[in-house]
Amino acid sequence: MDFKRIEVIFLIVFGCLNIFLFASYKQNQHVETVNNDDVSQNTMILREMHNDQITVPTLANKVQSGYYLSSHSSQALQTASQRLQNQRYSFSDDRLYSRLVRPISAKDGKYTEALKEILTNPRMIALGTHYRYSKLFSTTDRIVYTQKLPEGDLYDAQGEIIFQVTNKQIVSYEQTYINKVTTLREKEPTITEKQAVLSLYSNNAIANGATIKWTTLGYSRLLDANNSSVYIPTWFIGVENKNSGNIQIKRINAFSNALMKASDDANLSSSVSS
Repeated sequence: MDFKRIEVIFLIVFGCLNIFLFASYKQNQHVETVNNDDVSQNTMILREMHNDQITVPTLANKVQSGYYLSSHSSQALQTASQRLQNQRYSFSDDRLYSRLVRPISAKDGKYTEALKEILTNPRMIALGTHYRYSKLFSTTDRIVYTQKLPEGDLYDAQGEIIFQVTNKQIVSYEQTYINKVTTLREKEPTITEKQAVLSLYSNNAIANGATIKWTTLGYSRLLDANNSSVYIPTWFIGVENKNSGNIQIKRINAFSNALMKASDDANLSSSVSS
């Protein structure tokens, strides 16, 4: 091959390589700048929280993932409840209200132990194996179980069992259940635990002197339309009030990083006692 032709080819390849390397360098420099800006901003927000005497635990930077989910109205709970015995129950707006004929006692206050057998008995609790105990949402007089989904736990008023405790006995319960859950989109990444807490503070949703007691990621309802509901991954954050000691439960949309307003029909619980 002609030497001059080889030289031209070499110069062209060398020039393209230089352009590629330069473009890669600029792109990496931009990413590094963006990341540094994020780190600086997070550091500044954490410093502001410290100045406001807000106690924050170590927060994870791990990115998780989730789906947009949808469920349609169904009669699954009503149908399953036809087998119930030893209780008086009724329905209102798809919520089952039941009072037990024989209250359930628990040795040493271990209600979850006493409820294990009850939940697996379809004559006592309809579809009981579809729920799991939630310590975070329970109190001394409310034992809360949340519905399990293949995609994760549902923390919402539409999928829960709340057992009422009176005089150290479980005397009644309320129950809701969602059925026919489908995914609307492919799995998407969520914001991190740290991003959720910092976003909560940026939205002025944490009072001075408060303490972040816990965080958990689950599904909650975004909207209702045409007899269907849409659920999204949501960061639930327990914020303890300095003066009262009560824990307010705040929600952050784990996809959009937006503060989700509390409402009686969308939240599992807006507050619990510490």
